[in-house]
Amino acid sequence: MLATVIVVLAAVTAPLQDTVVPPRDTAPLPPTPEQIRYLEGLRTVARGVAQLRDGIDRVARTQQMRDTVRQKQAGRRLSGLCTTARSFMTSGRPRMVAAAYADSMRIVARQLVVRIDSIVKFLPTCVTTAGRQPASVAADLLNRMRGYEAALAAFRTGLAVPRPDSIKTPNQQ
Repeated sequence: MLATVIVVLAAVTAPLQDTVVPPRDTAPLPPTPEQIRYLEGLRTVARGVAQLRDGIDRVARTQQMRDTVRQKQAGRRLSGLCTTARSFMTSGRPRMVAAAYADSMRIVARQLVVRIDSIVKFLPTCVTTAGRQPASVAADLLNRMRGYEAALAAFRTGLAVPRPDSIKTPNQQ
């Protein structure tokens, strides 16, 4: 009786194992020259964004103190960093053509470009008013930076190639 049950179970599970299709190894396509140019522009923009983060952090740290001299120094420093960040961002932004990508990735790339344009458009205001009103300029710039960071995260998620599962199920072994 036990032998009959084992033979029946073996006969039932054997066809199931044959129908399992092994996962395909799909290698990602290499980036096109336009996509490489987009990413190089994004790298240049990121240098400007890093400078803005430094200026915002300086202003935030001085706002916790009551020292108005240091607050004004941080505002002037933010103004200078806005100037240099603008040069990086305006030199990297023209290389970022969203048409380098297709379908939904193009939409995400375009949203990232729009967020960068928003920051670049605000930078002349940052240069002129950060020395006088560092807290309000830093707060406005921080809001624009959050939008940029969200769009950048969506862009990087879209670029990420799905990794195959490293844990093998019994059917895959």
